[in-house]
Amino acid sequence: MQLKGSKARILVSGAWLLLVSVGASANSLTLSEAEQTALAADPMIQAYEKQSLSYQEQAIADESWADPKVSMGTMNLPGNDLDPANQGMLELKIEQMLPRGDSNQIKRNKTELMAKGSDSAAQNRKLEVLREVRLAWLDTWYWQQSLTKLTESRYLFESLRSVSESMYRQGKKSQQDLISAELGLARLDDRILSSESSLNESRAKLNRWLGEASVMELSSKLPDKSSQPLPSIKAVKAHPLVNSEELVVQQSEQDVALAKEAYKPQWGAEIKYGRSMSDMSSSMGSDSRDQYSLMLMVDIPLFTGNRQDRQLAASHYQREAATFRKSELLRNLLGEAQQEHARFNGLQKRQKQYQKILLPQARRQAESTLNAYQSDASDFGSVMQSYIEELNLQIDYLRLQADTLQSKAKLDYLMPGETAL
Repeated sequence: MQLKGSKARILVSGAWLLLVSVGASANSLTLSEAEQTALAADPMIQAYEKQSLSYQEQAIADESWADPKVSMGTMNLPGNDLDPANQGMLELKIEQMLPRGDSNQIKRNKTELMAKGSDSAAQNRKLEVLREVRLAWLDTWYWQQSLTKLTESRYLFESLRSVSESMYRQGKKSQQDLISAELGLARLDDRILSSESSLNESRAKLNRWLGEASVMELSSKLPDKSSQPLPSIKAVKAHPLVNSEELVVQQSEQDVALAKEAYKPQWGAEIKYGRSMSDMSSSMGSDSRDQYSLMLMVDIPLFTGNRQDRQLAASHYQREAATFRKSELLRNLLGEAQQEHARFNGLQKRQKQYQKILLPQARRQAESTLNAYQSDASDFGSVMQSYIEELNLQIDYLRLQADTLQSKAKLDYLMPGETAL
């Protein structure tokens, strides 16, 4: 009995009516959940935060005075009598050096800037983690959805093989059509195996950020694709890497200020108490035998040519180098953002082309060629080719969706604070 066109269409289209979304599972992992898991599990973020706390504690220590020096001993021992109780003198000395100018405050300022630099490094690490986990999640999503689409399409290709087999048994078509259908099914099975391998690889990459959570089934729902603002200097200046470089510039300015302080004298004080050991053993000792002294010390930088002058010049060069590095970073970030923005816009336009033209036309062509084949107006190769073309376009559209959001993830890293997934 010949398979009627309406029955064949029901058989062929029935495969598409049985599609079940992978993300319908209650245990599916969304992109937002993956981001939170990755941020909580990343040790480098915690390392930068602890480093910041370390610098904050060190900043307080940097502003403190140096500890006083205390020394005690005997003096004036004669060569022929080494007993200090007879003729020696007890001496107690306390020495305290004061900071050179405002050097301690400048050191504290620099260390506090280093703490802020660690905070910026932590923020940049968070952005890096978000970017990488988004790229890995979207890549895994693509292979998961692609594998689902291929697996579900197998029922469709089995239906096509059944159509060709039925018409061959009725003597309507040649055995070549049946062989072509079986070959198409075998090639589809190979694509399924290849996609399974790629899915396992992408899950392994996701495992780098999520650990055990990456074995979960991913949600089929993608985040909304909002429009992306044009890259600008203002946008990239908000990047933590730029802030880190700005903090390096400010640290170098503190080095310049500290080098200038080296030209100032450093003051110190010394308090000394002395008493004869023989007077201490005698109850008749006079208070007048106690000896006190107070001395002021000063470290005067007189020969500055090969030390202070060189240190000041070196600090100036360091500041200029830091300024140039910041300018280069800004230029690179802006260039990358502009390039990625152009790619993002191109991918969005292609998605619209697929949605409005390519996918609908491919669906109509597949149905038309099947009808023509059953009416002996077309060969089976055209039927297989049209359905393979439709399947390829559907897989390509999945890739476009993933690529678009991956591009957006890169833009969100380059221009933080503008938009988010």
